[in-house]
Amino acid sequence: MIKTIDISKTFKIKDKVIKAVDDVSFEIERNTAGALVGPNGAGKTTVIKMLSTLIIPSSGDAIVNGYSITREEKKVRESIGLVTVSERLFYYRLTALENLVFFASLQNLSLSDARRRAREVLEIVGLSEWENIPYMKFSTGMQRKLALARALIMDPPVLLLDEPTLGLDPLSARMFRDLVRRIGRDKTILLTSHYMKDIEELAEKIILLKKGKVISEGNKENLKNYLGKVIEVEVNEYPLALGKYVVETSTNYYILRIPEKELDELKDYRVIKEEEPSLEDVYIFLIGDVEDSARLEAVRRGGWRGRWG
Repeated sequence: MIKTIDISKTFKIKDKVIKAVDDVSFEIERNTAGALVGPNGAGKTTVIKMLSTLIIPSSGDAIVNGYSITREEKKVRESIGLVTVSERLFYYRLTALENLVFFASLQNLSLSDARRRAREVLEIVGLSEWENIPYMKFSTGMQRKLALARALIMDPPVLLLDEPTLGLDPLSARMFRDLVRRIGRDKTILLTSHYMKDIEELAEKIILLKKGKVISEGNKENLKNYLGKVIEVEVNEYPLALGKYVVETSTNYYILRIPEKELDELKDYRVIKEEEPSLEDVYIFLIGDVEDSARLEAVRRGGWRGRWG
């Protein structure tokens, strides 16, 4: 179980005070998966760092596997496995097996037990055949699998996954999601991501963060039901106030994918189709900003198709 209670984190940079996380409260039940979703700078990684005791909250507290992150740091660290995108987690010239044996030995395992457990987790993540290959020769996907293997060494009840598929190609990302789903059946998982595919496939509960605050939370169906139907429409003029809903542009028209509840904001439009909302639609509605200057410039130049976030 993971529970945060009005947790906040403030950083002071020169003379400027930045509140990265602002009174965030949420709960992930035992043996379920939750996700922190939001744009860069929303506070997702800062929350993960506090939950893993890497940084201390400025105020508030959190309970991880029954232990307080401010009073029982050692117990918390014994309860978690942490996966980040950092390549500095491993020694480049050591093999996969040597790296894992080293980290297992830091957990007071004997050399024989460390070797046994290292081989077990390599098999779990599908890297047994690569155990004698130096880390420097691993692909990004293999590096991420090895990071997961490291997190599993002590078989922790809680996994914290910070942007686990960032930088992975679609096939590697899918394989990693399948792996997390398989090993996570008896674990509490909290992941961060702004990739909706990760969230759609892995998370049972979703917490949306924006500028350090929780702006909404719930399961996938609740969030989709909250948004309601989405309508794809064509307009002739760029809708500045509704720019975040633009999904396609041409020299003489714009295609929007807009919630039905906001359709009254448009004056002249032609309905193309009506659909049930996706999680990406929910994200755009709750978190999207039209102040993304680079995206707006691409839209105004024309020929852009896609969704952001």
